[in-house]
Amino acid sequence: MSLPDQKFWKKSENSTDLDSLNYARNVFGILREGASVKMNPQFPVPITSVERPPSLVFKTSGTSGNPKEHWHSWDGLRAASERLKSFLNNDKPVDTICCLPIHHVGGWMQVARAWFLGGSVTFIDYKDLAKSEKAKLCEKRYLSLVPAQLFELLKSEDAVANLRRCNGIFIGGAHCNSEISQKAREAQLPIYLCYGMTETAGMVTVLDKDDFANGINGVGQTMTDVSMRLDQDGRILIKCPSLSLDLRYANSSDCEWFKTSDLGKEENGYWQVLHRVDRVINTGGKKVIPDFVEKNILEFPSVKSCFVSSSNDEKWGQKIVAYISPRSVDQKGLKEFLRTRLQNFEMPKEFYLSENLDAVKGVSWKR
Repeated sequence: MSLPDQKFWKKSENSTDLDSLNYARNVFGILREGASVKMNPQFPVPITSVERPPSLVFKTSGTSGNPKEHWHSWDGLRAASERLKSFLNNDKPVDTICCLPIHHVGGWMQVARAWFLGGSVTFIDYKDLAKSEKAKLCEKRYLSLVPAQLFELLKSEDAVANLRRCNGIFIGGAHCNSEISQKAREAQLPIYLCYGMTETAGMVTVLDKDDFANGINGVGQTMTDVSMRLDQDGRILIKCPSLSLDLRYANSSDCEWFKTSDLGKEENGYWQVLHRVDRVINTGGKKVIPDFVEKNILEFPSVKSCFVSSSNDEKWGQKIVAYISPRSVDQKGLKEFLRTRLQNFEMPKEFYLSENLDAVKGVSWKR
């Protein structure tokens, strides 16, 4: 197993997020000792496994409320990186910017891509992209963002100017609404919409930046070495070499295919992700898909991000609750907008506003 050396880390010396830089170096220190690494939020932890090769163990984000651990071998991460190289169709080193949480696959793959593809990685807070002095740093680099980060950066002329210097900006992790997409097109940003997850070591489909610029939506086409199909219920099934070890070793005759929790559709080779099947709210005997409600809320101008959940209710059994940021969203206007898109039983019974969705975990909300 070939691991980064001092020459590689020297190219990261312009990093300002030193916590993430040190985290990454500690991960490789553990791997060098022959152990696997549990990617805990605060710091990486060595673990010993005689059943599997040295691996990185990531937790899913727990969208369905039940986070799971997934083991990725060094070879699997290499396969995911080579997949991107094939998509980009060039032999030049891939230099990345890491501004996603390093303990998640989305953040870690910025490190893996840089190492496997002969480039460098710089660790920064995404808000630093709005500083004019970061212009040179962004030159010809690739970075990954979630839509909420792009939403904030589009407010800054300096950020937009810096992002234009990038070779590519991969957007994933959540639905990118039409307002954000249109602003990014108008700003002529090199946006690639993508689809992937912890289980696959990141992206398995990508919408090319030219397709995006021409107004095409969705998550694009499958990448090299990836196979995708729909089962009889419309769920997305994926087969690829970067599938986590725990799924590949599963005791199943069909274990080559990973059954996701996403419903999707495919047309002429282009994929769209519709919603998750493991998030359903039963309200008054009616089944509501939170993802569908969220996507409609995200289409309202000025909404940065949202989360739709439920709470117990004597009358309805479960009532729909929407958490929305930022705090300045016009709640009355939003309700009127949603009434033109949702059926009555799909309308949230309660709306809570705050500057950050972390508020779901305890910060005060404007009601």
